[in-house]
Amino acid sequence: MQLPEFDKGWIIGFVESRGVFTANTIKIKRKTKSGIKKYQYINPTFYLVSKDNSALETARGILGMGKINRHGTIFHLEIRRKTETIRLAEFLDGKFRSEFKAQQFKRWKERVLEWKSRAWGEGGVAQRKITNL
Repeated sequence: MQLPEFDKGWIIGFVESRGVFTANTIKIKRKTKSGIKKYQYINPTFYLVSKDNSALETARGILGMGKINRHGTIFHLEIRRKTETIRLAEFLDGKFRSEFKAQQFKRWKERVLEWKSRAWGEGGVAQRKITNL
């Protein structure tokens, strides 16, 4: 990601103060010949939260990814697509000054890399079967 130094610094600061590294759990039921099977996917997700929508629009424009949603008076930039989370992890790697945020990011990046390898056939499985009904 080629960005001017000011934009890089602004994004890093915004992420350090308002960024949330988390994971979404997606549950799917599939009907098969042997019954209904349930699957659960745990995918890494990133949120940038603010009451100021224009700041999130700026961040989205600089990063070139994500979707802005509104929940009451709070807006959040959500990045959850696989290719986008991988690009974001590569961009943010090693850039945090706060030890707390660096540790959060490290755990999230591990999930991103696991998700990448699972989904792209570099090891593991793409999904985890929960139960048969």
